Amino acid sequence: MVEGGLRDQKRKQTAHALAKVAFDLTAERGLDGFTIDDVVNTVGVSRRTFANYFSCKEEAVTALAIEQLRDGIDSMPTVPPETPLLEWVRRLALHQLSGGMLDLLVGLRDLARKYPALRPFVENLHGEIRRTAQAVVTEQAGDATSKWTVPIMVGAAYGALIAFIDVAEPCSGTSLEDFVEEVFAKLRSGL
Repeated sequence: MVEGGLRDQKRKQTAHALAKVAFDLTAERGLDGFTIDDVVNTVGVSRRTFANYFSCKEEAVTALAIEQLRDGIDSMPTVPPETPLLEWVRRLALHQLSGGMLDLLVGLRDLARKYPALRPFVENLHGEIRRTAQAVVTEQAGDATSKWTVPIMVGAAYGALIAFIDVAEPCSGTSLEDFVEEVFAKLRSGL
């Protein structure tokens, strides 16, 4: 059992190292300024190892955010079962976007603006964030809500949050917390 755990940990570390180098090289040199060979040589693995994790360097560049998304779900603090569903979604959104995730998403947005080949991967990432939130909220809600409540609630909240990321600038004066509070106040009041 420990061996499987160590193997999984090593795989996760390798994927992280490849993704981190790909992201850093893109930020430093641009998407066309490095090759997969540059990534694997920096990490000290083979090109075949890269192919075991990623289909292309664009996928590797966005993989840090996917990794952070999964880690964020695993580390979500326990929420009391009597917490209203909309409040639970608010807490999940804040948690998912904390810990550097917002900065990473803004960085990926900026890179995708410069390098159009990244756009489909960033859009897929946004979809993955929403789908993950919807799965987690559905599990939390159980059978207590209609089949449309969670998709509508998550779609509205995460649609607004992604819009914020699409336009957020470092000196915009609106913090993530303030924006999330504004979005959820609108949702609570029926828009």
